[in-house]
Amino acid sequence: MKKVLALLLAAVMLMAVAAAETVNTKETIKVGVVQLVDMADSDYAYEGMLATIAEAGLSDKIIVERQSAAGDAGTMTTIIQGFVDGGYDLIVPVLTPPAQAAVNICGGEIPIIFMSVVDPVYSKIVPDWDSVSPEYLATGTSNTIPADLMIETANDITPIAEGEKICIMYNTSQNNAQCTMEAAAAYCDSMGYAYDVVGYTDVPDSVTQANALDPDEYAYVYVALDSVIAANFNQLGETLTEMGIPVYGVADAMTKGGALCSYGVDYTIVGNMTGEMIVEWYNGTPLESMPCRRYSEFSLVINSDVQAALGIELPEDYAAQATYVTTVRAN
Repeated sequence: MKKVLALLLAAVMLMAVAAAETVNTKETIKVGVVQLVDMADSDYAYEGMLATIAEAGLSDKIIVERQSAAGDAGTMTTIIQGFVDGGYDLIVPVLTPPAQAAVNICGGEIPIIFMSVVDPVYSKIVPDWDSVSPEYLATGTSNTIPADLMIETANDITPIAEGEKICIMYNTSQNNAQCTMEAAAAYCDSMGYAYDVVGYTDVPDSVTQANALDPDEYAYVYVALDSVIAANFNQLGETLTEMGIPVYGVADAMTKGGALCSYGVDYTIVGNMTGEMIVEWYNGTPLESMPCRRYSEFSLVINSDVQAALGIELPEDYAAQATYVTTVRAN
């Protein structure tokens, strides 16, 4: 009798596990892609995702609809709710704010495969890098540029003179920026680098805060990542360059907007990675079996206009590996 009960209990447990796994069983699925802001990087990622789905021969089975909130958080929420109400099978939020909004709105009802989230653990989208939360049913791709890589590159290109500090600027209203700032500050603490943290609330305020800096006090400015500043970097970049302060970003969009240097991400590859996860889920892999995947193929990007304006000569090893861009004006 005990043996029979044990077998029944094991069967029930197996059924519970199977029920908990989020597995696609449909031949045709609807995928809703949502982004907060319009950016070239997001376009590259989206096209990379579609290309991977097409290469798998599933363009007619995985039906993708993309919507942009054009920078409005309320519209972003409405878009996601529309996907829920419309019975979409999978949601693909692009970057951190849409991913956070999606997990809050969906509450584990609809699977989420996010694309290009800086740090999903810090943002509490996933419990850790190797697990998927049953509460949110979210996984996806991350493109975090390590703080130590960016800061040591800045130190090599523009060494910190005696009495100088690093200025870390960040958007106080953006989770990505808070996360990136904390990582940079923690690295500086570990290395004994002197630094100040300066917060701003929006792009105009970032210019105001930059104008208040003393060029003789800082070796360079490190700007933490957020989608708003990345898409609208011209004003801040021009201000700091005119002040003679080198500025380093953590997205190549920042460098194209007027930062001296960053490490670039091939967003087409990020899109490919995300597309691979979508295809795997479509083909029956449980979402819970697909932990987050991290991009690691970073490439050095230098703005030659800013380099010339500041009169900076790159060390030979950096000059040899760099991709050079010129300043692109925001629309």
